[in-house]
Formats: sequence, C-alpha cells, structure tokens
Amino acid sequence: MSYSGYLVYQGKLNYILTVLLATIGAIIGMSVSYYIGKRFGYNLILKYGKYIHFGPEKYNKTAIWFDNHGNKLLIFSYFIPGVRHFTGYFAGISRLPYRIFARNAYLGAFIWSLTFVTLGKLLGPQWDKFHHAASKYLGIGIVVLVLFISIIFLFRRNKITLKIFVSRYIITLSARFFTSFRGMKIFILCLSVMFLCMLILTFGIVQQYLNNELMEFNEVSTYLVFSLFDEDWRFIMNGLLLLQSPILLSIISIGSFCILLLNKRNVKLEAFFSATTILGGILFKEVITHIFLYLKPNAAPFKQFEFPNELSIMSLVVYGFFVFMLIRHLKNKFFLHIRIITPFILLILLFLIGIANIYFSIQFPSDIIAGYIFGATWLFLNLLLLELLRIVQDKVKPIFIKN
Repeated sequence: MSYSGYLVYQGKLNYILTVLLATIGAIIGMSVSYYIGKRFGYNLILKYGKYIHFGPEKYNKTAIWFDNHGNKLLIFSYFIPGVRHFTGYFAGISRLPYRIFARNAYLGAFIWSLTFVTLGKLLGPQWDKFHHAASKYLGIGIVVLVLFISIIFLFRRNKITLKIFVSRYIITLSARFFTSFRGMKIFILCLSVMFLCMLILTFGIVQQYLNNELMEFNEVSTYLVFSLFDEDWRFIMNGLLLLQSPILLSIISIGSFCILLLNKRNVKLEAFFSATTILGGILFKEVITHIFLYLKPNAAPFKQFEFPNELSIMSLVVYGFFVFMLIRHLKNKFFLHIRIITPFILLILLFLIGIANIYFSIQFPSDIIAGYIFGATWLFLNLLLLELLRIVQDKVKPIFIKN
C-alpha cells in the first residue's frame, strides 16, 4: 500500500482510484474469509473442537462476546500483523451477522488503505528510506489506539451502572474526593502511578538518546510535518510558538498563584510548592540540559539541539501546574465542565506546540518529546510531595489545637 502511494506521488497512479481499488481488494479478501468461516467453521468445531478444548459450549460463549464486543476488532485488525489474517474467518465461524461484519470490516479496509496509500504519497522520494520506520511508529500508535478503545468498550459493558453513578455524584465528586481521607489516598495513588510511568519513560528515552537510536524517528517525524504543513501554515505556527514564550509562561504562572489564593486552606504550603515546581523547574531544566550536553553521543550530528528541550520542559511544568490548580480549587458547578476538559486541552496544546517547533526546525522531535517527559516527571514529583505534605499538615493541626 505504501509503495502504491509512492507511485501516486510519481503521478503513475491516481490517488482516489488507488485508495478505492485497494479498499475493494481488502473487502473481497475479508468477505471470502468470512463466508468460508461461516460455511465450514461451525461443522469443524463440532467435529474437532473437543481436541483443542474449544467445544460447542466454549464456542457459544466466544461467539456471544465477539458479537457484543469483538466485532469492533475488525476495524483495526488490518493494522495488526498476524491478526488481520484470521479475523474474517473467526467472524464467520462465530456467526456474526453479515450487517455488523460488513459495517466494521469494510470501514477498517477503507481506513487501512487510505492510511498507507497516503503515507506512501507523503513520503514520496523518501519512501524507500522511511516506509519501514514510519510503518513501525504508525503500528505502535495504532496499538495504543486499540488499547484505548478497548478500555472504552469495557466501560460500556457497565454503562448503566456508570450512568447512575455519574448522574448522582459528578457534581459532588471533586469536593468529596479532595476532602475525604480515602479520596486523598486514591488521588495520591494516581499521582504516584503517573510519576512512576514518567520515570520509566524518562529512562527509556535517555537510553535511546545515549545509544543514538532517535535519529530515524526524527527524520520520519520531520519529513511528515514538512509534507503536511506548507508555507500557508506559517502564521498559525508562529501563533503556536507564542504559547511557549517566557512572557506567556510567566503570566500563566501568576494565574496559578492567583487560583491557589482562592483556597483558604494550606495556602502557604501550596505557595511554597508553586515556587519549587516552577522556579525549581528552571533550575532543573538547566541542570538536565547541561548533563546531557556533556553526555552527547559521539555518533550524534555536529549540529545538535539541547536534549531535552528546555522550553518543552517549562511549557509542560507551567501549563500542567496551572491545570492542576484549576482541577484542585475550582469547585463551583459552573466550572465543572471546564475542569473536565482542561487536561485534554493541555495535551492537544502541547502537541500543537511541538508541531510548530518541528515546522520551523527549532528542535528535533525527540528533544521535544524528551522535554515533555522530563517536565512531567518533575511536575508529578512535586504534586505528589505537595499532596503528601497536605495530609500530614491536616493531621498535625488538630493535634496542636487539641493540646
């Protein structure tokens, strides 16, 4: 499919027609496997299933699961090597209704064809050099997306219970979460998990940097950004760069401080960690960048940006702390929806800022990602310490008052 896209780039094939014919070919192959599974599969299970511990009873349970949830796998199975080759057969064996099979499998065929033909078209003359790496990173992204969607489907199994829970407690959840001791323990546990995840990612990307294994990723990412965004995007990209300017980051930091003043409890503690998180973050990024400048791999190119990127570190720290203050202290019903969507807005914002940096060749993509990872590690460490000390302070105060 990627090579077909390369031929489209050369003008030897028509883009729309190539995607259409590739989709039709995938649909035919999947349909044939579906009817083979439907025609012969169940009889084979009745006759030989007991020898592989897959008798009629287990088959019926599997078929019910596939009918309710597994059919969604048909959409993404094309992107998973070794899986796409038998999902059609299993859909037929499980007697999945053709209407449901066609809806998901044919949509997946179109997405698969469109993705790889477009990828080959974007890579153009670099197709032979980059198609393997681009497919690898795309595959990782698809696997992550599949896992995310699988989690959503698991939640949907209990959607009635969740709907009742949300309708009853969504308004008071945050207040109880941050005031009850049990809620605080859960919150601290979540912060601990996030900190550990960021720490693991930090060690991973550092190892890749020291082994000089990030250049292929940088080349593919940079080439794709240059292919997707031409000169017409320059004004928008300039605007995105302003979002990481020191002046704006200073304003956001002041905004975080103003929000914490709205809280009548632990003001001094939060003010202290506001300073250690943001001002300490400045010292943290200076130390880190100097360390990795000294540890720069010998095989790295002569022109090397700082690793990790300093502005990326501070952007995540400042914006992340601001979002935390919003979630922590804006408990009014009017701000409920704002608090829910701000983490997602933050992720999109950081992604777009990273794209702008790549667009103007300011930083390598790996340096930007490393900056975000290091910044998140520093941020979650400070937030974890803040919440732990908050509990200690709230427990110690009553003792002194009682005495």
